Amino acid sequence: MRRSHENKYAIYLLTEELMHIVYKKNVSIDLRAAQKVVQDRMKLQNGREMPVLCDIRELRMVNKPARDYLALEGSQWITALAFLIDPPITDMISSIYLGTHAQTIPTQSFTKKSEALAFLKKNGPI
Repeated sequence: MRRSHENKYAIYLLTEELMHIVYKKNVSIDLRAAQKVVQDRMKLQNGREMPVLCDIRELRMVNKPARDYLALEGSQWITALAFLIDPPITDMISSIYLGTHAQTIPTQSFTKKSEALAFLKKNGPI
């Protein structure tokens, strides 16, 4: 099974083991955008818990209400979360997220996709 979806904020690719979300270039995420991203992810997952690889390398900004939503309500059905980043901008975005929210699931940032996938494999069924 391999399914995909796209909205104005991100591209989603769902496989048997992993949800991969790639944020589009120069997108700014506010609360409404975060709710749409989570809604579309959950619709694809259809109740299945799984690890998520979140590529934020092209993301411009995520405001505080969006970060709060993503960290709490937005973490449903996620067993582990890896951010794929490109310092310095998206490194700062992920650092703010990781530093201001208590993580209930294994969460880490990576500059290499292979390392992110290894982390997800170690921390969830992938």
